[in-house]
Amino acid sequence: MVDLTGESLGDPAAFGEQLRRTREGAGLRIEDIVVETKVSKSVFEALEEGRFSHLPERVFCRSFVAQYARTVGVDEGPILEAFDLAWASYCASSGAHTNLVLIDDDLGTAIRWRFWIPIAAGVLILLIAAAVILRSSTSMDHGLAPDPRRSGASRSTGEPATRPSSKPTPKHVSKQLPTPLAPETTIELRVEVDPGEECWIHYRDREGKTGQRLLGDGHHLNLELAGPVKLTIGNAGAAKITIGGRTYGDLGLPGQVIHTEISDGGFTRLVPGEADHS
Repeated sequence: MVDLTGESLGDPAAFGEQLRRTREGAGLRIEDIVVETKVSKSVFEALEEGRFSHLPERVFCRSFVAQYARTVGVDEGPILEAFDLAWASYCASSGAHTNLVLIDDDLGTAIRWRFWIPIAAGVLILLIAAAVILRSSTSMDHGLAPDPRRSGASRSTGEPATRPSSKPTPKHVSKQLPTPLAPETTIELRVEVDPGEECWIHYRDREGKTGQRLLGDGHHLNLELAGPVKLTIGNAGAAKITIGGRTYGDLGLPGQVIHTEISDGGFTRLVPGEADHS
C-alpha cells in the first residue's frame, strides 16, 4: 500500500503522484475508475497530475477523491486528509479557486421572516387606519346641532314634547381587508448539460429544501421548488436553465462557478459573496 502521509503531500504534484502510484499498485487504469465512478477522465487526470487549476470546486473534488479511493480499494480517510493539505497549499500559492461555501441553514428562516414582516406591517397599518376612520365618524355624530323645529314646538305650548327623542342611528364603518399577499409561487426549473460536458449544482429553496448533484454528458435535472431559490452552478459554460418555458444559456465561462437567485420572474446573477449573506 502506498503511503499517503508526510509533509511532501502538501504539494499538489506530490499528492497526484501518490494517487497515481496507488492506482497502479491496485492494477487499475484511469479508464477503469471512470467506468466505476461515472466521473470524467479529465478530472482524474488533473488530480493525478496535480493540475488543481483545472478542477471544479473543492467540495466536488473531495467527493471524486473519495470515490477514487474506494475504487482502488484503500481507506479514503488518509487520502482525503492528504487532498485537503494539497488543496490548501494550492489556494495559498495561487490565491485562486475559493472554496464553495454552502448556504447556511438559517437562510430558510431568514426568507420566511422577510416574507411575513411586510404582511404584518400591512395589517398593522390597516388597523390604525380603521381606528382613525371610526373615531372620526363618532365625533361627527356627537357634533350635530339639535333640530330647531322640535325645540320651538316645546316652547310655544309650554308642554314637553310628546314625541320621544330619537337617538341618532349608529353609523357602521365598513372595513374591507385587503387580499393577503400571495406566497411565492412554486418554481419549475430544468438544468441541462451540453453533450460531452459536466456541471455541478447546489440548490436551496424558500422552505429550506436543499441538495446538490453532478450532471454529465447531456443529462438534465427537473426540479420543483418553492421560490425564491438560490442556485450555484459549477462549469457554468456547459449548462442551460429553463424557467417557466424560457431557456437561458451562456451562463458563464467553462469551469466558472456562478451564484444565482431564481424566482417566477427569471433569474438574477449574484456577485461573489452575496449568495452567502443575502
